[in-house]
Amino acid sequence: MDSMRPENMAHCPEHGRYGFVPTHEGASFESMVQAFSAGYGVFGAQPLKNERKFAWAADLRRTEALTTLHSVYESPWTIRTLDESPQHLTFFMPHTGSFRLSIGRRTVESGAGHLLMANNHEAGDRVIQGVPHRSDALFLDWKVVKQALASLVETPFSESLDLEPILDLTTQAGQLIGNLVRTIVQGMRAGGPLLCSPLAAAAMSETLAHLVIRFGRHRLSDRLERKKVSLIAPWHVRRAIEYMHANIAEPLTMTMVADDVGVSLRALQTGFKAFRGTSPAGYLRTIRLQAAREQLPDPTNQRSVREICAIWGFAHAGRFSIIYRSTFGESPRDTRLRAERLR
Repeated sequence: MDSMRPENMAHCPEHGRYGFVPTHEGASFESMVQAFSAGYGVFGAQPLKNERKFAWAADLRRTEALTTLHSVYESPWTIRTLDESPQHLTFFMPHTGSFRLSIGRRTVESGAGHLLMANNHEAGDRVIQGVPHRSDALFLDWKVVKQALASLVETPFSESLDLEPILDLTTQAGQLIGNLVRTIVQGMRAGGPLLCSPLAAAAMSETLAHLVIRFGRHRLSDRLERKKVSLIAPWHVRRAIEYMHANIAEPLTMTMVADDVGVSLRALQTGFKAFRGTSPAGYLRTIRLQAAREQLPDPTNQRSVREICAIWGFAHAGRFSIIYRSTFGESPRDTRLRAERLR
């Protein structure tokens, strides 16, 4: 396998041709796939040309929720998502060459002044083309996006987000999202300062998810616009949401949440009503319903529907079933049976 250790590459005179010092590089397609799989997670890929050599170089950096990839390829290739690939929201910005992806029956391609973004598990094959191809890619853990959705929408949402993949960087939304993407990429490239501040990286990942949901075009855009949900909730509402997510399976009361935050119960209720359109208890019920819905189809989970109901704080199975059906349009048992039929 080609050498990929930064300490082995720092003295190589050929690195000047890239304009950056790679963390990984090689001269074969297999070395690239192995390096990226080890650095981030498994995926499917194949070269588009039958060439013996496949020169490539990359600066790959990671935090808990963010991965950046500044890379150069001398030959085109395709990438596809596998079932076991980590789920993320990808932002792709080519500098030379282009990037093409398919979503359903639609095929889109990047161009000057545009950024592509998509959930990797919703996109089909992606084609990286142009010789040489140089680009920046940012991967945001999909869990951060889901948490942002839960904090902005008062009902659980488990469908595809149907995110518009092309973002015009000259628009207000494009400038807001594009500028933050570039800031994160620059802050992580070449061992940048963002890698030394987990708190800052986490805050920027959450902000990016909120910007995409609030200013990108997707299935929920009209609903959010009608409700005029505030992007920046007061500190005590944000702290309460963090506390609920961190203790979602605990027997919480709203008094406990208010005490942890350090505000009165009335202030907590007023804040949630104004900035989340629901009560604190309603918000907690929403994220617990979503947690139950994610656990029900899990083939490794052998617990009964009644046990799952109890885990997430629903003491009465019949009432849980009624709330679940009204929210998702099917019973908890239907969710489990439908998942079993698809296996």
